[in-house]
Amino acid sequence: MRRAGPAVAFVAAALIALVAAAAPAAAGKFGDIVNASVPPGAPISPQGHYYLVSVHPGETVTEVFRVGNPNDHPITANIEAVDATTADVTGSVLGRPGSAKALISRWIVVSAPQITLAPKAQRDVPFMVHVPAGTKPGQYLAGMSASVPLSPSDTSATLPRPGYAGFSMSVEFQRGIAVEIDVPGPRAPNLVVSGADPVATPNGVSLGVHIANQGNAFAHGSGVIRVADTNTDFSFTIKTFVTGTAIVYPMQWTKAVVPGTHHVEVDLTYDGGRRTSWTGTVVIAGSAANQLENALKNVTVRGHGPGSWPLLLLAAALAVVLVVAAAVVRRRSRRSGPVNYRAI
Repeated sequence: MRRAGPAVAFVAAALIALVAAAAPAAAGKFGDIVNASVPPGAPISPQGHYYLVSVHPGETVTEVFRVGNPNDHPITANIEAVDATTADVTGSVLGRPGSAKALISRWIVVSAPQITLAPKAQRDVPFMVHVPAGTKPGQYLAGMSASVPLSPSDTSATLPRPGYAGFSMSVEFQRGIAVEIDVPGPRAPNLVVSGADPVATPNGVSLGVHIANQGNAFAHGSGVIRVADTNTDFSFTIKTFVTGTAIVYPMQWTKAVVPGTHHVEVDLTYDGGRRTSWTGTVVIAGSAANQLENALKNVTVRGHGPGSWPLLLLAAALAVVLVVAAAVVRRRSRRSGPVNYRAI
């Protein structure tokens, strides 16, 4: 059975406030970065990027999370377990710092939730993985997270002069490493499609396809979505689809609302030649068509209307900040893994 993909990433969480109107003014704060890695001797995946532990129901194992301070000053880092889910376009994603512990992260207890590190120092932080008694065989996924919290002053907006617009943005970096927990026994993925809905977006109407992995193993493969009367034949890759999670896969469909009864076919092919096929209809008529038309007008106006330029400037500034953040990370953390950014 295939494993989860590499899961070592920096996440830049940008906290943004937009105020007033007219010429832009910017203020912001970059948080400290922190390193994290799987230390030598710990059980790792065949790819070598994340933890892979095998635990029987009712058992507990202890592993170690290595955290380092690449900065030239001391830092205080938060160490925690986070949940892992499937992104809307598939692929595993780890929860943000301080996010709710609702899934497999509840199986993990960190020995030191907060540590202080001197410049260039590192520390091994033990964590325990306990699989509850009665847990069924399967592949389960969570993650270990290290981050340096921002202070209240870092996240407060700096107001511009009267009559001017501005934004305040603070960027918090997170290092996350996946923890795959294998409970021995037979396992297999089981992808299920339960429906499809039209959704208004700034680019037109998208089709949201509801997909869930109801099996007990990660799924990888490919999919096709077809809508004959709109000449739609869309292919996509199924990256890691985490056990016990569900998504609404967004497929860009039409530029405008197309009334009628649309026959939708979804065909998924994944591990071991498994296949899931679904056929259904999407009806766009009457009040449903009117609501979709109105929603499409609203998102189009908000996205491209004459009053949208402050938001466009904000988006451009955010892009620049994240590019700068990438350069900062490369300079300050030469040994880091793949770098990904997410604006919150």
